[in-house]
Formats: sequence, C-alpha cells, structure tokens
Amino acid sequence: MSAPAVSVVIRCRNEARDLGGVLDAVLAQQGAPPFEVLALDSGSTDGTLELLGRYPIRTATLGDAFSYGRALNTGAQFARGPLVVYLSAHARPRGRDWLAALVAPFADPHTAATFGRQIAVPGVNPIEAITTARVFPPAPPAGVTFSTANGAVRRDAVLARPFDEEIAIAEDHVWATGVVPPGRIAYVPAAVVTHSHPMTLAAWGGRFRAHGLAAEYARRRLGMALPWGEPDDRVARVARGRAGAFLRLAATLARDGELGAIARLPAYAIARTVCYARGLREGAARFGSRA
Repeated sequence: MSAPAVSVVIRCRNEARDLGGVLDAVLAQQGAPPFEVLALDSGSTDGTLELLGRYPIRTATLGDAFSYGRALNTGAQFARGPLVVYLSAHARPRGRDWLAALVAPFADPHTAATFGRQIAVPGVNPIEAITTARVFPPAPPAGVTFSTANGAVRRDAVLARPFDEEIAIAEDHVWATGVVPPGRIAYVPAAVVTHSHPMTLAAWGGRFRAHGLAAEYARRRLGMALPWGEPDDRVARVARGRAGAFLRLAATLARDGELGAIARLPAYAIARTVCYARGLREGAARFGSRA
C-alpha cells in the first residue's frame, strides 16, 4: 500500500461510547486526499481496543504516561502521511467533506496548521455550548489560536518543533505561538465537528485544575501567559472576579430555558474557582521560580 497523503490521528482512552460514530464519520469522508486512520490508545479498559479491532485502521498504544503533548508527538511519529490531522475521540465530523475542507489550506506552502469549527452536541452541556459558540464562530476569526481537538499540522513541523509534553493543557496554544510569519494557522469553519463534555463536577474539576496547572507552568517555565491565566490563587479573589460572569451565564441559560443546566451552575462555579485555584497552587509548588 502506498503512503497516504494524510494521517488522521485519533487519541483515545475509554471512548467506546462515542468512538464508533466518530470512526464511521471519518471513514465516510469523500473528496479528500488519500488518508489513513491511526488510533492512539492510552490504557483503555472499557472495550475501546476491541472496538478499534473491528475497523480497517492502524492502532498504537501510548502507555500510562499520558499528556496531550506526548500523544500529539507520538501520533506524528507514527503517522505515514505528510499531513497529520488530530481528532478527539468524541469529536464527530459533520458531513463527508470535513477532511477535504480541513486540509485544503495546505495548498498554500505557508500554511503550518489548520483547525476547524466545533459545535456543541445538542442537550449534552448547555453551559459549555455558550463558550463553544463564541470560540468557534461560523466565520473567522476564531476565539483561539489553534485547537488539536479538530486540527491539522504538517508532520515535518511537529517533528522539528514538538508539542510541549509537560504542560497539563493548552499545548496547542503554546505550539501555535511558535508559528511566525510568513507561516500561518488557518481557521476553517467549514470543517465542522460536534464536541461536548459532560456536566459533572468531576469533569469540570479535572479540566479547571488542569487550567490552573497549565497557567502556572506557562508563566514559570515558558515566561508566557495563557488566555485564561490569573496569578492569584486565592479562592475568594477568583470567585469575586468571576461573579459577574456567572450571573451573565445564568441569565443566558434562563433565557434559553435551560433549567437543568442552571441547576448545575453551583458545581460549575466550584470547579472554576476552587479547582482552578488548586491547580494554580499546585503549579506554583511544582514548577518553581518564574521564567
């Protein structure tokens, strides 16, 4: 078999519930250059590996020492195509032209990376849906510099300048800051996936703690601020600063009739204040003096 032009790398761990639909959607793509699918598993125990075995794809294992950056770098190392498409295992492409749209900007040799639009899965997480709609609008510019939940890179660019493997989250943002003109990162709103996370304290808590860890890592090790970076780790100060945002969020949910989501707002508020502040404190202790 000749080498593909594109390698679609799907990182997964215990994603059996959603992964089948994602794989079906990826393998149904039309109009794209020849592509392979590589599933990179990180210790799944829920039947994910058995599910992967039923599809005509390549699989590899990452092991237990997971970080987003390590997964992205390993995917690029295993990929056989000069273009590497990264896709979350619960981000399902919409339409059969997703892949063709996502890789089309690489016809310009200055394009270093692309990323597509994300829309919320209806009814899963109305709180997250508000942010998703703002960050990934139907027309440029996007509210982020890059996203590897639905993004693509030139393989050589990653091999030459790998993703940071230590940062807890935002490895895509950090990598994007190294793309300098005439290099560019293109936002492709036509390349759409559905992508949502559950409304649970555990899910929010883990994510916002990672935000705090990443903010301190970036500040102390890289000498840069992340978009959400806040130097204060005191819960009361963080809570006061975000009180207005929580009230506006509650008003939006009420206007949209999302009463169930309003009932989950206390858990969301706790995660965004207590768990985030915890991440800041842990990061300050772990990563030492500022860069």
